[in-house]
Formats: sequence, structure tokens, C-alpha cells
Amino acid sequence: MSSSTLLAAVLEAEHAAVYGYGVLGARLDDATRPTALAAFDAHRARRDDLLARLGTAAPATGASYDVAVHSPAEALVLAVALEEGVGVRWLDLVGGTSDPALRLLGVGGLQETAVRAAHWRRLRGTGPVTVAFPGRP
Repeated sequence: MSSSTLLAAVLEAEHAAVYGYGVLGARLDDATRPTALAAFDAHRARRDDLLARLGTAAPATGASYDVAVHSPAEALVLAVALEEGVGVRWLDLVGGTSDPALRLLGVGGLQETAVRAAHWRRLRGTGPVTVAFPGRP
């Protein structure tokens, strides 16, 4: 798979994460909403960086995403799912490119998603909080 195809897949996942955090943030309480806002900002920054890297080859956002959230508990479940989903795409980039700069980018993205996913799992009260191999489905 080409590097641009891998980057486009990560970008699509980041688009979904930005959208998802916009939805789930409304269902969180005042104590957890700032964490969602920080994650939203981080995904938006990653998305914008990927858009700049891909230029005109960047895929558009989806018309909608499956992110129905009706309660704070469902919002926490979605937050974990978003981070895990983006982590899969970052791992694909790490393993699918021979470009050292893109691997470094992928490792950074994977690290960030793993940390956020662990934080959301801790807030959900589910374990294990961390996983041995982040980004693995």
C-alpha cells in the first residue's frame, strides 16, 4: 500500500474522531468534558496536519458517522472506540511505510491514541486500562 493511501486512511479516521468527539462531548459531565475537548483539539490538529501533507489527494469527510450517544456511559464507550479506531490506522502507517519520517509520525499518533484510550477506559472503570499492543483490532 502506498504512503499516500495509508495517510488517507489515517485522515479518514481522524475525520471520524473529530466528528465523534463533537457528538459525545455534549453527553459528558463538567468533569470529563474538558478531556473530550482536549482530545477533539488533538484530533483536529492531526487531521489538519494530514490534510496539509496530502494536499489535493486528501479524502473528504464522510456525510455522517455512526456515533449515536444517549448517555454519559455511552459517550465513554464511544471515546474508547474512537481512539482504538484511529490507533489501528496509525499502526497501519507504522507497519506499511519504509519512510522513517512517516513511521515517526505514525508512532507519535499511535502513542497519543493509546494514552487517550487508556484514560477513557479508566474513566469507564473497565479493565484492563492499557493494552499490550495498541492499534491491534
